[in-house]
Amino acid sequence: MPVKNILNQADIDEEIRMAAFEQRPINLRGKILSSLYLQEKTIEQDLDLKAAVVLGSVTLEGSVIKGGINLNQSLIRGSFYFGSGTINGNLNLEEADVKGVVNLVGIKIRGSLNFRGLNISGFLSLAKTQIEKDIILPEIKINDAYHSGLIIKGDLYLREAQVFGNLDVRNGFIEGSLDMLGAKVRGEVNLNSAEIKEFLILKNTKIRGNLSLEGTKYKEMIK
Repeated sequence: MPVKNILNQADIDEEIRMAAFEQRPINLRGKILSSLYLQEKTIEQDLDLKAAVVLGSVTLEGSVIKGGINLNQSLIRGSFYFGSGTINGNLNLEEADVKGVVNLVGIKIRGSLNFRGLNISGFLSLAKTQIEKDIILPEIKINDAYHSGLIIKGDLYLREAQVFGNLDVRNGFIEGSLDMLGAKVRGEVNLNSAEIKEFLILKNTKIRGNLSLEGTKYKEMIK
């Protein structure tokens, strides 16, 4: 059986140029990528990476994505970094698997963030993010990671995040803490049946809607 082609950054850049010329989504669906590096870029189209395999990390630091990003059912063997950037559409990582951390500190999303069923090794940081619609995290699994004898706690950070819709973490598993220090949520917060192995931190958290904690497990709540 022939080995599938692995796309390098030059291949990816060429697909981005062709998609812009043809005014269509960037099609990396089901492809194998060595990595994805689009730092400080402006991308005009939707970025479709559904079921793609990224052998390294995804770095979109400081970029502006004028469409959405579809990483549903993808596998990222490294980490996913996208801080201080903007997405005009939705960011989807539904049923995906990331073998490293997911760090989205300071990102602005004008749509929703859908990480339903996402599996992460290490933390998920949404600190200081601004999400104009919903954060959708049911069945998410955030596990501790071990590197060179060090433990990276499987925390979910929402410190100082601003969520204009709802926050849904039903049936999620967080091996570390859920840290919502100073977060603001205009809609509902649903943590029903979530399992948090360490702390649920709600100090200075402002929730305009209801906070649902039916069946939620945690070591201690800090308010």
